[in-house]
Amino acid sequence: MRTRRNANNLLFGELTQNYHKSKTIEINNEATLSDIQTGNITMNENKEHGYMPNDLLPPVRNREANSTNRLSRLDIQRASTDIKRFIEHRLEEDLGLVKHTTPLAMCAGTGVNDELDGTKSKSSVKFIVPNQDIPRGLSVDEDHLPKSAYEMNCEVVQSLAKWKRLMLDRLGCQVGEGIYCDSTSIRKGYKGDVTHSVIADQWDYEIRISKEDRTVDKLKEFVRALWKIITDCEDYIIEKYPNILLDGHPSANKRLPKEITFITSQELHEKHPDKNPHMKENAIVREFGAVFIIGMGWPLPDGVPEEVRSPGYDDWNLNGDIIVQNFVTEYRHELSSQGMRVNEESLMAQLQHVGRLEDAELPYFKALLDGKLPLSYGGGLGISRIIMLLLRTGHIGEVQVGVWHDAHFKQAAAAGIDMIPDRIIQRRKRHHHHPKEN
Repeated sequence: MRTRRNANNLLFGELTQNYHKSKTIEINNEATLSDIQTGNITMNENKEHGYMPNDLLPPVRNREANSTNRLSRLDIQRASTDIKRFIEHRLEEDLGLVKHTTPLAMCAGTGVNDELDGTKSKSSVKFIVPNQDIPRGLSVDEDHLPKSAYEMNCEVVQSLAKWKRLMLDRLGCQVGEGIYCDSTSIRKGYKGDVTHSVIADQWDYEIRISKEDRTVDKLKEFVRALWKIITDCEDYIIEKYPNILLDGHPSANKRLPKEITFITSQELHEKHPDKNPHMKENAIVREFGAVFIIGMGWPLPDGVPEEVRSPGYDDWNLNGDIIVQNFVTEYRHELSSQGMRVNEESLMAQLQHVGRLEDAELPYFKALLDGKLPLSYGGGLGISRIIMLLLRTGHIGEVQVGVWHDAHFKQAAAAGIDMIPDRIIQRRKRHHHHPKEN
């Protein structure tokens, strides 16, 4: 096992080029997580708290527990690869899934791409494929070239929720058979923080089911199978890389629970009626360690859904999220969204609820309503979020190359976070905990 790199080759501070011309920002600790999540503070406008309130960063008492203080940068990559191999092997062995090649982009306007919550900010990244031979050379003025008859409007994948269902049909999958993909998408509407990145990577999986499988009991069966893979991977990776844990720190004795707790969004609301969704989830994972919240999409008695969902892929009565408590950040940490996919009845009910019945005319939904698509169960396991959790890092940017604002880099570095850069940066010294020699 290699120890952490030496102190004169450490994490970045200020960039040599300030791409966003951000001003110097004073950072303090006045904001609370409750302020942030109840909307009392607008994070991207309240500059006295920096890019984000410090409360979103790992608490000071846990920062030395971040494994990047003990594992080398190469070992972080080795361990990340080991986690990926372990989970992919188990998806194939435990669930019988076949790895399928993955699209990066799709033609726009078909209804196949995921629109997330339907808001403009969460819409897909769009681009045009000219499909014509364009002369080479810097002097060519492409704005004055004639438009090609074969031009295509395309968009970057948001998720593969609907596309995978098409593939089950194309591949002739029978009930119980399915696929998974190692997918990467761009979600430009998300503000980066310790668990959110505009780069979303996940194992997208889809399994053909029967009409009789569309039950809560079957939903729980799938969740338990996936949860066992995650907890077994935790045991495996800690055994292989024991320096993930900081000896003597309280977190070193903590593990994910072997059994996941199920609770409906209605039950969670009744348990914590005065809290907003994220605060409810923080409270429930502090109590149980790991939960699967059933029923994401329909409004609760206070008029707010536990989580906003697209109407076009999950059945809001038969879906949910795996959420755990992160041992380093001590916050809610979402690992997976999954569920039974919509059938004809649930699709129309959900489209009507959000006022988008016109979407039923899109090719994908027309095929679904005509009974041409197989019933399925599917979802996504967040790759970088699982790696961050199991390696016990303090930020998703320590295991993934994201796109982060200069102020985010600076604030994270001040908190001892070793984010992987996408551009040239200037290094700065940090103090590190080194494991004791045997």
